[in-house]
Amino acid sequence: MILTIPEPHEVEAINKNIAERQNKKPEDTTQQQNQESDNQSSGSSSEESPKSSEQQKEEEESKEKSAGEHDGKLFVAQKGKAICDKGTKFPQFKVSSHKKLYINNKDGLDDYLAVTENDVQFNPPALPFGNCSVKNGQPCSFAPAGKWKKFYKDVKVLDNSLLTEISELQCSVGGKIKIMDHGQKAQLSKQNFKNADAKVHSNINPLVDLEEFTDELDGENFYI
Repeated sequence: MILTIPEPHEVEAINKNIAERQNKKPEDTTQQQNQESDNQSSGSSSEESPKSSEQQKEEEESKEKSAGEHDGKLFVAQKGKAICDKGTKFPQFKVSSHKKLYINNKDGLDDYLAVTENDVQFNPPALPFGNCSVKNGQPCSFAPAGKWKKFYKDVKVLDNSLLTEISELQCSVGGKIKIMDHGQKAQLSKQNFKNADAKVHSNINPLVDLEEFTDELDGENFYI
């Protein structure tokens, strides 16, 4: 094939054709990229839909499981008592998250305020759990490691979930705090301690001699 130099008018036509093709190519590329992007977005949406549905199912199952754990359990009132597996005393709760919901008390007494996941202080505030076995019997220096766990998600007051008898709170020093009494009874008497299993209690809280502690009550009742 013989290559010849084009005539001036042919050069002009060729350059015009090249220019048109160059101007058109980016547009076509952009359109193609946009189309591919739309296809990818469409594909992502179709893939995300089942995932969202699956996540929703997992959340529902988690909610049902959480509700099942609390079946038959009672909500905790401020006048209840907490126990730390590394402490020697049993403080009452201190509700600071609300003044709205009262447990079994139509008169609105503070003793019956519902304890929530964010109520992590106790009464008395100083040395609430007495002496600490983690610190070799030295005074308690309680510091909550976050909020309460195992709270009841289905009932909230001011967006705070309520505690039940199975709720737990971790102390940053090392102790685990649980509900000793939910506070919905009229009295916590000496008989409550007599009914407790001393061997089980000694395993949970070796610093307290339950029998000696019961004798020291000397017939008096603890009001909660």
